[in-house]
Amino acid sequence: MGFKQWYGKVSLANKILIAMVLGAIIGYIVGPSITVLDPIGTIFLRLLKMVILPLVFFSIAAGTSSVVDLSRLKRIGGLFLVYWLFSSLAAASVGVIWALIIKPGVGVKLAEKAAEQTGNINMLQTFINWIPDNVAAAFTNFNMIQVIVFAIACGLTAAVMGESDSGKFLRNLFRSGDEMMMKMVGYIMEFAPYGVFALMANITGTVGTMVLGALAKMLVTQYVAYATVLIVVYPIILMVFAKVNPIQHFRNIFPAMLVAFSTCSSSATLPVTMESTKKRAGVPEDTVNLIAPPAATINMHACAAEMPIYALFAAQLFGVHFSPATFIYIIILGVIMAAGVAGVPGGAIMMAAVLMNIMGMPLTIVPWIAGIYRLIDMPNTMLNVTGDTVGMVTVASLMGELDKETFEKAK
Repeated sequence: MGFKQWYGKVSLANKILIAMVLGAIIGYIVGPSITVLDPIGTIFLRLLKMVILPLVFFSIAAGTSSVVDLSRLKRIGGLFLVYWLFSSLAAASVGVIWALIIKPGVGVKLAEKAAEQTGNINMLQTFINWIPDNVAAAFTNFNMIQVIVFAIACGLTAAVMGESDSGKFLRNLFRSGDEMMMKMVGYIMEFAPYGVFALMANITGTVGTMVLGALAKMLVTQYVAYATVLIVVYPIILMVFAKVNPIQHFRNIFPAMLVAFSTCSSSATLPVTMESTKKRAGVPEDTVNLIAPPAATINMHACAAEMPIYALFAAQLFGVHFSPATFIYIIILGVIMAAGVAGVPGGAIMMAAVLMNIMGMPLTIVPWIAGIYRLIDMPNTMLNVTGDTVGMVTVASLMGELDKETFEKAK
């Protein structure tokens, strides 16, 4: 059997895994000059980003327009919101606990002092800003939340139009658009192994293993918190509420986990997340279409754990001591800020700066975070995407609509 025949029989997930390992090894050996491959990774990222907004629009519009029983839409959305709230609170609590145990900032004292006052988040204005005042601007500015709101409005309007000719036309248009975008995603994913190879080679060739002092401890804290959510929180949710095998679930969505790890973007991984959850995890198509796009924007469990770690890391560096009530505030703040992190690479860096302002801390550590963020972002994004799929499987199972046969047979 020749290489071409062998390669053709290897599954896409295994191709991506092989590409990731080879990219990491070759990048580490070659060093910074491996950046010559950067255009290949950039092309892959641009191809994924090219389909994001139309995919989100058509999938949500198709999903909402096909729900004749609006009570079903409310139930799907309601169940996922409950999942998002409690799982995010759990993730934020995990972040606080590990930051208190590992104490990443202890042992280093910085001269700057924390500010006396803290800033405020205007939540009312945040919600108002979700409503687009210019749909074209929402698309051109890549404002995912506003595109989602507009897509929901279009889908619900088409659903209310019922069996009229216009209503049928719009529903068919949305479904056809959704089918077209998913087909395009399939073609793009054939290029994934090459893109992932280039991305991983570039990362290991330029960043290497350079971590220092307190930053190294902070990285360890992040990784341990993410691992706790992945191997403790998610399995509990899957076993207790979804009543499925957690190991099988991770096997089902492994392609999405790999792409998320290499692209560092929940939004860029969205096409793969949706495909894996529908075809490998057995979640109904309309459930995936309704949940996946908003989940990629607001359901950020890794960020919910990440933000409290930053807050406590800074407090320890600057010698600030928090009361028990402040820890509760930090947990809630972590959930809120995680929902505001855009699903794009490095979106949490800006939120880290906002967090420092809210907590009255100097911005000294923000450039430090930015400097090593790629090392944080890879497992961070993988956990965020995994949390989205756990939510969709849980909602589908609670509604009695999870295809257990499909769920169990994926390899």
